[in-house]
Amino acid sequence: MDAEHAFYYTKDVMTTLVREFASPDEEMKKIVLKVIKQCAATEGVDANYIRTDILPDFFTHFWQRRMALDKRNYKQVVETTVELANKTGVSDIASKIVSGLKDESESYRKMVMETLDKIIATLGASDIDDRLEETLIDGMIFAYQEQAIEDSVILDGFGSCVNALGMRVKPYLQQISSMILFRLGNKNAKIRQQAADLVSRIAVVMQTCDEEQLLAHLGTVLYEQLGEEYPDVLGSVLGGLKAIVNVIGMTKMVPPIRELLPRLTPILKNRHEKVQEVRMNCGCLCAYIEIRY
Repeated sequence: MDAEHAFYYTKDVMTTLVREFASPDEEMKKIVLKVIKQCAATEGVDANYIRTDILPDFFTHFWQRRMALDKRNYKQVVETTVELANKTGVSDIASKIVSGLKDESESYRKMVMETLDKIIATLGASDIDDRLEETLIDGMIFAYQEQAIEDSVILDGFGSCVNALGMRVKPYLQQISSMILFRLGNKNAKIRQQAADLVSRIAVVMQTCDEEQLLAHLGTVLYEQLGEEYPDVLGSVLGGLKAIVNVIGMTKMVPPIRELLPRLTPILKNRHEKVQEVRMNCGCLCAYIEIRY
């Protein structure tokens, strides 16, 4: 079907679809979401039509807390929203959902973050204006700090958005670094682990923003964490250190890289799976240090 006819028939069926947005039938909602996703991907359906005829009712009926509690609905809402963003752009979608990063429902916050992660990772952040950027960063920090169950959804989304923003994130790096340092000292092992994992994800953009001093300070704190008793956390600490060494170089590492070797050597004998995974890179690093020094 050519683009002109596709648009004509899409508009024809959309009247019925929009009416079914309000259906109490969960199966009908799933079907509607799939059809909306297909319609949005159809050649000939333009962005302005989606903005004016679909998005207002779509967000009213589908971006609700109860949708985030059903795993099947959750997945379908995310996928459909991503497809709509592919047609309208990041800003139109992000501006509608970004406030949800501060919602009291953790499931809803995760649905928002996963959607933003997929949209921004695919389309970039070039059409995000200064106001939306500030709201996004503020919301991500809130969602990251307020996790009751630490999993990868918030962490991955945070890393993707920060890296997509690039140099624009520079004014917020001091605040983000302070948050990481505070959480590295938390008594909860999972919180310490996520803080170290976040260092791994944002080290490159910190270097891009010329924040070597902040990176060096984070490296010092991670070095002090090498006595970590939990293997999963230790693996993340090693990953954070590796990321920092990769971006700032061995000569700028604090403490000096030769002091790092004696601390790493016994750790490399740790048989835990995650520690062994990281040690493959650290082992090469230690061999290089031994040759050089």
